[in-house]
Amino acid sequence: MIEILHEDNDILVCVKPAGMAVQSSSVTSEDMETVLRSQILRSGTFKNKSTLLHVIHRLDQPVEGIIVFARTKKAAASLSKQVQADGDMSKVYKAVVYGEFEDEEGNLTDYLAKDPATKKAVVSQDNVGDNKDYKKSILDYKVLSTKSISEISTNNVADFDDKDGYSQEKISFVEVHLKTGRYHQIRAQFSNAGHPLLGDRRYMSEVSDEVSARLRVRNVALCACRLEFKHPVTNRIMKFEIEPKGDIFKEF
Repeated sequence: MIEILHEDNDILVCVKPAGMAVQSSSVTSEDMETVLRSQILRSGTFKNKSTLLHVIHRLDQPVEGIIVFARTKKAAASLSKQVQADGDMSKVYKAVVYGEFEDEEGNLTDYLAKDPATKKAVVSQDNVGDNKDYKKSILDYKVLSTKSISEISTNNVADFDDKDGYSQEKISFVEVHLKTGRYHQIRAQFSNAGHPLLGDRRYMSEVSDEVSARLRVRNVALCACRLEFKHPVTNRIMKFEIEPKGDIFKEF
C-alpha cells in the first residue's frame, strides 16, 4: 500500500518506497504508476477515482521519498515548468554518507553526463572540449551529525571487531538542497567528493562498501524528505515532509 499524503482532482502526492521504480518497462516488476492505479480502483478513500497519472519527476529506484503526480494535462504542464532549475518546486533530501566533513555547510558544483553504456553519471569539472555536453550540476549541503562506527547501535552492526580499524571510520548525516535535477546527481557528486552514500553499490568506494555491508545498509541511504511547490490550479503553496524510514537514519 502506497502512503498517500494528499490527493485532489489535479494532483496526487505520495511516498515512494525504496526499491520500487516510478515507471518500469518490465511487465514483471511493480512500479509506482501500476500500484497507484490499482490502489485507486480498489480503495474507497480516494476523492478522485480517475487512474490517469502524469509522471512529473522521478526518484532513483533504490531511493525513498515524496513524489507528486499530475492528474490532468493542465496540472502536468504547470508542474513540469516548476521542476525546471529556475522553477518553483523545491526538493530537500537527507542522506547518510561515508566520511567526515571539514565544514558543516558546503556546495558541490560539477558537470554531469549520463554514460548510456554503464547507466552511471560521469562527473567533470568543466564542460569544454570533449565535455561540451556535460550539464552544470549544483547542490548545497549541511552536515546534521557525524558518528564513528563504534557509536552505532549493535543491532545495526554486523561482524565488527576492531582489528581492521573499521570501528573508527566516520559516517555523516547530511541535508541536501538540490539546485539542479540531474541524473543520479546527489549520488554521483558526493561520491566524486569522497563521500559515497551508504548502500550505494553503483557509486561506492571500497571502504564505503565495506562500511555499508557491516552496517547492514541494503538500499541507498537517501530520502527525498521535503517537497514544496505551487498547486497547479489554486497557486496555493503545498508543503510536504516525511522522516526517512531506513534503520541507518534512526541512528541519528
